[in-house]
Amino acid sequence: MNTIIITVLSFFLFEVLYRNSFIDFYKAETSHLNSEADMANTSVDFLVFGDSFSATAKEINYIDKLRENNPTKSFLNVSVPGIGIRQVNTFASKKIEKHNPKAIIYQVYVGNDLTDVDHLWSWEKFSITRNLYWAASDYFLSLSYLNHKASAFSPRVTSRTTTMATDIFRPDYYDQRTIRFLNYDTSYFNNTLMLKTPFVSRYDAWLEEMNVFLETIPKDIPVYVVWIPHCSQVDSYYMNNLKSLGATFEDEIVIQQSDYPFFAKATKDLNAYTNVIQINPLSVFQVNDTNDHRLYFANDPHINDNGNVVLSDFLQSELSLE
Repeated sequence: MNTIIITVLSFFLFEVLYRNSFIDFYKAETSHLNSEADMANTSVDFLVFGDSFSATAKEINYIDKLRENNPTKSFLNVSVPGIGIRQVNTFASKKIEKHNPKAIIYQVYVGNDLTDVDHLWSWEKFSITRNLYWAASDYFLSLSYLNHKASAFSPRVTSRTTTMATDIFRPDYYDQRTIRFLNYDTSYFNNTLMLKTPFVSRYDAWLEEMNVFLETIPKDIPVYVVWIPHCSQVDSYYMNNLKSLGATFEDEIVIQQSDYPFFAKATKDLNAYTNVIQINPLSVFQVNDTNDHRLYFANDPHINDNGNVVLSDFLQSELSLE
């Protein structure tokens, strides 16, 4: 009984420490993406928050390409793979206070940001362990941190490296998280982009967290919200690949329009923040993605090196860096 009590109290203490960022839990990730000088800078030009799209290997991701093209500007990248706006809100205010940014970049990924605030679960589709973890992690944010750290030792890391190194679409190689979403609901991507049930309530939770994030930022600091499209929005190549995996889409034309429902509603709902600038690269991705120049991996929904180059070139003008 004493052991159980101590374990429970320790876990609750850890949750409090994590939620209030009393410790820099993601210091290792930040160190990997930035130099010591970047991390010591108390007045950066751009402070970047994001997930795996912004936290890919150095010299490959779009932030490093922006650094390369703008040597007089400082970029501090505090992005972390696998996190969403709820986790960002645990440390955002302290990072802003410490580094006094002149501008902030917040990267959204439309493919899973709504499930990051309210996880999927289904007793029929997922294991008991996964259901319990996802249900608990919606209440205890520190569980997502522990899972993030444990993933470094997962066999999936090796298999994903193989998946992303293959240029030919192969259903048996495809990203397992995407497969899991489609096993839950074949219309998962359609419903998240179109804000169909059950993603309306998830959107409300996401919007509430976005408001918390934006309220922590002084109104004289511009916030560039960069929307990473899902690959199915870019062209028929990716959409057909997903269809062969079982995905269904209600309205392909609407999904591939620049003002698709998720983006359009968020733009309207966040319009009250005069310092927020919405940046949507979807049309640029659609123009630049060709048979000989793919912007996404064939078997993973992340953008590849070509995609990072296109995104950085687009942001070069959108961030007034030219």
